[in-house]
Amino acid sequence: MTLIAKPIIKDQYWVVTDGVNKVGNVIADGSGFEVKLHGELTHFTKVDEIQTKTKIRFEPIKTNKKPLSLPYLEYPTPENVYNSVLDVPRKLHLFTQTEKSKCYHVAGWFVINQTGTDIVEFCPKYIFIQRYSYRGPFKTEEEAKTAINT
Repeated sequence: MTLIAKPIIKDQYWVVTDGVNKVGNVIADGSGFEVKLHGELTHFTKVDEIQTKTKIRFEPIKTNKKPLSLPYLEYPTPENVYNSVLDVPRKLHLFTQTEKSKCYHVAGWFVINQTGTDIVEFCPKYIFIQRYSYRGPFKTEEEAKTAINT
């Protein structure tokens, strides 16, 4: 019977199942791998050694790298958009420019009034929208520039 090792933490920790029930785990330590099956602990130096001696098959990590489909793609954004959310009260599409970023930007072109001067910006930081008066979002830069003159 082949056992299945499902990754929990990439290259560090796997849960071993018989297809239905958990029967053990594999933990990477500095000198190799500790395999605990049915209460017995065994040390191995390589993954290949684990696979041949214990009949454990290691599953690859499943990633959910599906293309981002946003329900609010009305206003333009840069090519890479992560962590998309919607500011419901303001009806604004917010996003980050990297997966781990905590700095949100707003989709579209805006006219932001900073210190009495109107500035046209593409996808400004969300904090500017919160701090300063603004007009937008607009779909094009021309629309935003036209808003300044009206």
